[in-house]
Amino acid sequence: MTITAAADGSSLGNPGPAGWAWYVDEDTWDAGGWPQGTNNLGELTAILRLLEATAETGEELHILADSQYAINVVSKWRLGWKKRGWTKADKKPIKNLELIQEIDRAMEGRRVTFEWVKGHAGHRMNERADDLARACAEAYQAGRTPEPGPGFGGGARGSRGSASTDEASADQASGGAAAASASVEPHDSPTASDTPESASASHGTATNEASTDEATTSTFRSHPSVFSAPTEATEPAEAVPASSVSAPTTEDAVAREREFILAWTGGDEEALASMTDERTTRIWPGGGATTTLAGPSPASPSIGHIDAHDLGGAFLTRYRVRWEGGASLESSVWAPATSGESRLVMVHHQSTLIG
Repeated sequence: MTITAAADGSSLGNPGPAGWAWYVDEDTWDAGGWPQGTNNLGELTAILRLLEATAETGEELHILADSQYAINVVSKWRLGWKKRGWTKADKKPIKNLELIQEIDRAMEGRRVTFEWVKGHAGHRMNERADDLARACAEAYQAGRTPEPGPGFGGGARGSRGSASTDEASADQASGGAAAASASVEPHDSPTASDTPESASASHGTATNEASTDEATTSTFRSHPSVFSAPTEATEPAEAVPASSVSAPTTEDAVAREREFILAWTGGDEEALASMTDERTTRIWPGGGATTTLAGPSPASPSIGHIDAHDLGGAFLTRYRVRWEGGASLESSVWAPATSGESRLVMVHHQSTLIG
C-alpha cells in the first residue's frame, strides 16, 4: 500500500505569518505555523511533519507538492550537500539547514516519491493542503494560534512535535530569509545555488513557477525525464580560462541542448537557471514569454533528432517533440556566457505547436 498525501506551505509577506499543512483526507491531516516564516520553510516543514506522522506505518509515501524548490531540496540537492558535509558547491550557506537535516534523518530507510502538481489549478488534495496552510498563516496574522489537525490515524498532532519546535525552526529560517536569497519524481542533476524565493503575499510557489504557469498551455505538464539521467547529483564543472579551451562547436551545442531537455522535463529549476543569463528569453506556446526556462513540459514525449547550426559565434539547435495528441517544434539559440566562463548559455528558446 502507498500513502498519497499533499504537502504545502504559505507565507503572508514572505517572510511573514506562515503556515504548513499535509493532507490525505478530511480525517487525516495536520497543520501548523509560526508568527514569522517563509513559504519555503512552510513547504519543507509540511514534508517533515508528514514523514514523522507516517513513520510507523511501514508504508511507501507518495508526496504531492507544488513547490519545485522543496521537491528538489529533498530528492536531489540534499544528497549532494550531505556528501560534501552539508556544504554547497559554491560554499554559500544552506538555507533551512537544520530542517533539511531533520528531513534527511526522517527519510532514512523509507521509500518516498514526489510528484509536482500545478498550484491553484483545481487539484483537490493540493488545494485542500493550501487552504489549511494559509488558514494557519492567517490565524497567526490575527494573533491566534491555529488548532492542529487529527494527524495520521486520528492521533491529533501525533509525532509531529510541539508548536515551540516549529517556532524554533522559524526563528532559524526567517532571520536569514529577509537578507539572503532562497527559491516529477525528479532525477539527480547538477547542483548550484538556490534560486530566489517568491515574494508572493500568500502561497509558497516559486516566482518563475507562477509566471511560467500563466505563459504556458495545458498541453505542457510535468513528467519524468525523457533521457536517462545520472543516478547521483553532480557538481557543475569549474570555469576554465577561455585561453585554455577550444572554441565551442555544434557538438557542444547539442550536448547543452540535451542537458536542457533533461532539466526541463525533470523539473530541475536549479540546473535550468545555470543555463541562463541576463539575455535569456523563453517563448511558450500561445506567445507568452518568460526570462526563465522552467515550466511544464509535454506528457510522455518523444524527442526527435537535434540539428545544430553554427551562426558564427552562436548556435541554433532545432528538434521536434511529439506526444499523444500533439507535437511541437523546439528551437534554441546558444551563445558564449558574458561572465567570462567557458560555457554556452541559452539566450533564446521557443516552443511552437505544430500539427
